[in-house]
Amino acid sequence: MEDSLLYAEVERRDAEMAAVPLVLRQLDVYHALIGREERDEESLAFLEKISAWYKQRYGPEAAWNGVLSRDPIILRGKLQVMEIIHSTVKPRSGLEIFLEQLTQEGKPASPEECRYLAVNSLESSGDFSALHNLEMAPSLLTAEQRALCRRAWFDLRNVTSVLEGSSDVQSAIVHAHEAAEKYLKVALLHEGLPAKSLGKGKYGHDLNKLISELSARHQKYGYLQKPAHELHSLLSSMNARYTTLKRSIKDAVQAFRLARHCCGFVAQQIELDKLRGSRDVDFVLGRFYQDSAGRQFRFCGFKQDQDKSLACMHLLEATDRGQTIDLLANFLLPCSFHYRLITDVLDIRRLEKRYAQIALQDRQRRQNVQGRPEVSIEHIRESFDGIISIRTPIK
Repeated sequence: MEDSLLYAEVERRDAEMAAVPLVLRQLDVYHALIGREERDEESLAFLEKISAWYKQRYGPEAAWNGVLSRDPIILRGKLQVMEIIHSTVKPRSGLEIFLEQLTQEGKPASPEECRYLAVNSLESSGDFSALHNLEMAPSLLTAEQRALCRRAWFDLRNVTSVLEGSSDVQSAIVHAHEAAEKYLKVALLHEGLPAKSLGKGKYGHDLNKLISELSARHQKYGYLQKPAHELHSLLSSMNARYTTLKRSIKDAVQAFRLARHCCGFVAQQIELDKLRGSRDVDFVLGRFYQDSAGRQFRFCGFKQDQDKSLACMHLLEATDRGQTIDLLANFLLPCSFHYRLITDVLDIRRLEKRYAQIALQDRQRRQNVQGRPEVSIEHIRESFDGIISIRTPIK
């Protein structure tokens, strides 16, 4: 397409989509004109031209700063905000920037605070990356689903804005609740419920009813039963919009976290269902699987830990701050729906080789070393997945 024709079409589409917020409009224009969701050199060139037109027309506010979310957190008894930044836009994470600011203020974070912030950053990055990926692939959604996702995204953004601007805890919890409700209804549409059946009569604003209906369609949605129930309890009923609840800033921050997780899970499942061609996978010993964040695992079997059933997943070749991390993580069952099977032959060969090297090193250490002090074993209780991780330095 000639540049003059492209820019003329961009201007026309921009006028047609004037009701779409600027932060989302240029992406809608791109999809309407180019229609390509995969990113190759040609499509990226078109996207850059469209973005350049928007920057020229609307100024710096049209440029995406890479911030996926501004998370409300409680640190040292006060409300603070930590940004979640897309890794392709800025080399430094929001966690690194936040920790540096604390140090510059002469109040560096303690190990316990670093842990709290790191868990929040890890979970939020996963959730908002899933929402971002879904926004990048409109073909995965119907018109009704896309509209609900958009409004839910603004609900999540509004939680932090309301808390910063007016400290209106109750409104912040309402926004969080509505975000989760919208995404659960998106999931129901994904599972085949007709759009006309989403009326107020059957489900209303009850997250527990939505989860029950989803779980009846597939057991994986039972994974959201606890966060959805806790979030619904914080609001008690949508009539709270017209009354006064005794809730705290801490409650509002927790509501945001619970809602974000509900939304992120649904977004991940919609994308994974498309990639794997099914609603779930069956774990097979020795085969390799990839999660929605692109991390690659080898399934090493099941185990019992008291009354808990666990899947032993060996994470391979993860990277963090310039280091390669391999670790054995035991995930609470059921959890297979978090993954898709890796089928690329070259990937499988590379992962098999890596796992064999680690297994050999481990056997050698078992024979020669007792009580390895360099091995870190911990139960990450703050995580929604309830991970037990064993971290071993790999040279």
